[in-house]
Amino acid sequence: MPRIVDHAQRRREIVWALWAVIHDRGIDGVTFRAVAAAGGVSIGRVQHYFESREHLIRAGAEHMVAEAELRYRHDGSPTDPRAALVALLTRPVPTDDSGRPGVSVWYAYLAESASDPWIRAFLADATRGTVAETERLLTDLGVPEDVSGPAALRLVAVSNGVTQAVLLGAMDPDVGIGLVTAEVDAHTRR
Repeated sequence: MPRIVDHAQRRREIVWALWAVIHDRGIDGVTFRAVAAAGGVSIGRVQHYFESREHLIRAGAEHMVAEAELRYRHDGSPTDPRAALVALLTRPVPTDDSGRPGVSVWYAYLAESASDPWIRAFLADATRGTVAETERLLTDLGVPEDVSGPAALRLVAVSNGVTQAVLLGAMDPDVGIGLVTAEVDAHTRR
C-alpha cells in the first residue's frame, strides 16, 4: 500500500523547526541547514517545500498569524464579547516558559520588519486586524462607534506593552493579565 504523505503537516513541522531556529539564533541565524537540523529532516526536504530562505521566513510569519487566529477562534467566546476581548488581548502574554518562545519569535519578526518591507507590511496588516476585531468587540459591548476606534488602539497598545514587559521579566504575567483586563473593564463600563 502506498504511503500517504501529508504535505501540509510536513510544511508545518518545517515551520516549527524554523521558529526554533529563530528563537535560538534570531532571523539572521536562519539557514536551510539550521532549519533541517532543528527539524530532523534533510536540507532537500526543506528546499522541497520552500524555494528560498526568504520564502521560508515569510511562510513562518504567515503561519504564526494563522495559528494565532485559530487559537483566538478557539479561545474566544462567541456569546460573550467581553470574554472574547480579554482572550484576544491576553493570549499573547507568556504565562509560563512554554509561551516565551512564540513571543520571542514574534518579536524577532518585529525587529526584522525595520529592514524588510514585506514583513513590515504583513505585521502591520495583522496588527490592523487585531485592532479591527478589538473595535468590533467593543462595539458589541455597547461602546459608541466614535469611542471604539481610539479605545481599540489603546487596548492593543496596552496588550503589546504588557506582553513585552512579561517577556523581559519586568512584569509578572498575572499582574499583566490583570492590567489588560482592568483596561478592558474601564473601556466597557457604561
